[in-house]
Amino acid sequence: MRIPEHKIDEIRAAADILDVVSGFVRLKKAGRNYTGLCPFHREKTPSFNVNPERGIFKCFGCGKGGNVFTFLMEIEHISFLDAVDMLAERYGIALERQGGPSKETREEIEAMYEANRLAARFFYDTLQGERGKKGREYFASRDWNANTQRVFGLGFAQDDWHAFLHFAREKGLSEDVLEATGLIIRKETGNTYDRFRNRVVFPIISVGKKVLGFGARALGADEHPKYLNSPESPVYNKSRILYGLAQAHPAIREKDAVILVEGYADVLSLYQAGVQNVVATSGTALTPEQVRLLARYTHNLFFLYDADSAGLNAMLRGIDVILEEDCDSRIVQLPAGEDPDSFVRRHGAEGVRTTLEQAVSFVDFITDRFRDEGQLETPEGKTQVIHRIVDLVARMDDPIRREFYIHHVAEKYGIYETVLYRELDRELKSRGRKREAAPPPEVYREHPAEILSEGEMPKEEKRFCQLLLLAPSALQSEVLSHIRIGYFHDTRMQQFLHVLLEQQEHEGAIDIDALWGYVDDDVAMHNLLADMLMEPLRPISDWSQKQTVTPTDERRVLLDAYKNVVGRTLEHHANTLQQRTRKADDPELLQRFVELQRLIKINWAGIRAFEDIPEFDTEEL
Repeated sequence: MRIPEHKIDEIRAAADILDVVSGFVRLKKAGRNYTGLCPFHREKTPSFNVNPERGIFKCFGCGKGGNVFTFLMEIEHISFLDAVDMLAERYGIALERQGGPSKETREEIEAMYEANRLAARFFYDTLQGERGKKGREYFASRDWNANTQRVFGLGFAQDDWHAFLHFAREKGLSEDVLEATGLIIRKETGNTYDRFRNRVVFPIISVGKKVLGFGARALGADEHPKYLNSPESPVYNKSRILYGLAQAHPAIREKDAVILVEGYADVLSLYQAGVQNVVATSGTALTPEQVRLLARYTHNLFFLYDADSAGLNAMLRGIDVILEEDCDSRIVQLPAGEDPDSFVRRHGAEGVRTTLEQAVSFVDFITDRFRDEGQLETPEGKTQVIHRIVDLVARMDDPIRREFYIHHVAEKYGIYETVLYRELDRELKSRGRKREAAPPPEVYREHPAEILSEGEMPKEEKRFCQLLLLAPSALQSEVLSHIRIGYFHDTRMQQFLHVLLEQQEHEGAIDIDALWGYVDDDVAMHNLLADMLMEPLRPISDWSQKQTVTPTDERRVLLDAYKNVVGRTLEHHANTLQQRTRKADDPELLQRFVELQRLIKINWAGIRAFEDIPEFDTEEL
């Protein structure tokens, strides 16, 4: 399956990168760019830049960059086609697809999303209609008002074996698709019936506003199970979702914190009371996928559970994952007999916020639990507890955080820090890691990745390609017809020039906006292209600092940059040959070395045209 290039261009032109990125990053105008804290790595000084004129983003801290498609691919962990779909839906652009090997699969997935969307609408309309009285009475008993029902799309499945099935048939939905999503069940006889009956329904919605599946609570006292979920499907994977994230993610980013609770009712009651940065784990242990999902918005996790909650124990089993994702977890244990739903209804939002201020770190929480279980009453028990805590500390990547917790544990248990560091070193060694001392503040740089990249990518090659992108179209075509890609040492630069040549061949000219279409879902090339386009905004070209510019100036600057590329390559190969001639008495190698030395010593300043640059065979070198 392939989306036509003109459609991708249409979506790219319609999508406002500021609008999209602002949903995840708080941006501030800085000259021609907008800056903010990078959503892809932790930082205190903003190094994430968005340039709306070019429609690109670039982080000079971690190196990620690209266009609006790349941003969604990276932030949502989705494919290029999914990013295109998401933006097309967001900006109301109808997509047309050309054939391909994945057409059937993609169409089936789209059909599942559509079936879930229609089912959510059916259940919501049923709740609001005459058949939804029972559901409305239940929601009224929980004090969830009409606005909360609308925001979360709450619904009701009537006590009928075929109510939804009849509706779906009228809409022309395939029973195979309905069965795949779990909306209906097929008997061995082949007959089908509704999965959800006589239940209030909670749609599970993605941040991209797609209905992934449903949770449903039974209303009859003798109906089991009490809660029934959609089965796993290509569009619903319980380990990768968090209930309420679609509604909560703006508040999570604004508060830079997320409150994790156990069930749907907890989310709804807290959200309605004004505590909106809340999601539910549905009683399961946090998975790496869920933690990474939350880490897009915040690294500060607050667990709000009742004292006897099985979900709290499940959370404790997932604490390893939280620490490995460089997140900070704090725990609030509510009084016995209280859960977040009952607590907020009794004490209100201010009561919840006051309780959150009393949250304790995972170290203190684990310690208190072990103490309650009597495990701190013997030296052996205390040793096991300390081993467990140091094991958790060893999972942290940040040496500053590790040192803080080691100091905290030393004070709490009255243990020498040297003993704890010895245990920490043992744990790190078992993971193939080594403890690093926290660097002093002056060691940090504003753009560490930028400094490193200069050593990894020849600056002469990068500069030439940047200048080439800035040059007039006619000059770009002229230069591309004369340069030799083999003179470029870096494979990324070689690939980049191949992309330019491909576009030149197909379209007759270089078009930066259309260039993204030649790299599609190649994230590495997206990063490189954004890097090339963003940096020239900080003047790098000789002619960008002039009052007037002539074509001769532009050609000369590009020629000088290309000569630097060729000169560097000659010196690199000459050094390689010199080392080889020292190890082997080979007249042919010596002759080639002498020839390269001759080329290096010619009057390069006297070369005034690309076609006058001497050629040499890079394949033999």
